[in-house]
Formats: sequence, structure tokens, C-alpha cells
Amino acid sequence: MAWRYECGPCGVTTGWLSKDQASAKRDKHRDTVHSGMIPTAEVFESNAKSIARDPAALRMWAVIAGVCLLAWIIQSMR
Repeated sequence: MAWRYECGPCGVTTGWLSKDQASAKRDKHRDTVHSGMIPTAEVFESNAKSIARDPAALRMWAVIAGVCLLAWIIQSMR
């Protein structure tokens, strides 16, 4: 799982990193730009939410469900 940091007021965004790397970038940004304070509208998120909302992933699960249903129907007919 990857993590990213986004500072709302500044618009600074990291790429997808390990949790430790993203946290270190967040801390460094807070220290250098915001004098150690937590800015408003700060985002620290994992890509787990993004994967769940991904239309391609949803289509993949729909195809898998359809194949399983078809296999069950064929198996029931024997």
C-alpha cells in the first residue's frame, strides 16, 4: 500500500510513497514552510481508497462475479 501527502494551502503533493517516506516529507514540509504547525486542509491518505473507487477494478470484480455465476450455472446443469 502506498501513501501520499497533500498540503491544502500550499498545494504541495508528494507522489505515492511508503508510509514512512510520506510521513517524513509531511514533517519536513511542516517544519520548513509552516514553522512546525499543522496546516489546514492537510491530506495524508493511502491508495487503498483509490483502488476501491477505481472503475477498472470494479469492472474486474464484475467480470469475476459473472464468470463464477456462469460456472455455477454450468455445474448445476450436470
